[in-house]
Amino acid sequence: MRRIATFLEIILSGTMLFTGLYLLYEGTSSDSTSATGMLIGGAVCCTMSVMTLASALRSLLWHRRMMRHSVNSHGLDGAASEHNRG
Repeated sequence: MRRIATFLEIILSGTMLFTGLYLLYEGTSSDSTSATGMLIGGAVCCTMSVMTLASALRSLLWHRRMMRHSVNSHGLDGAASEHNRG
C-alpha cells in the first residue's frame, strides 16, 4: 500500500511543480495587482512540490533497500543470492 501512496506523491508533486512554475511565469509577466499573490503562490507550490518529491524518492529508495535486505537474509542458495546482489 505504501508504494501506491508513494507513486501518488510523485504524481502530486509533479502537478504542483508544474502549477508553481506556471504561477511564477504568469506572476512575472503581468503587471496586475494579483502578480504578487501569483508569485507567492508559485513559490509556495514549487517549494511544497520539491519537498514532497524528495520525501517520495527517499521513501522509494528506503523500500528498495529494505526489499534487497529481506531477499538476502532468507538463506537462498549461492547462485541466486549472487544474482540479486549485482
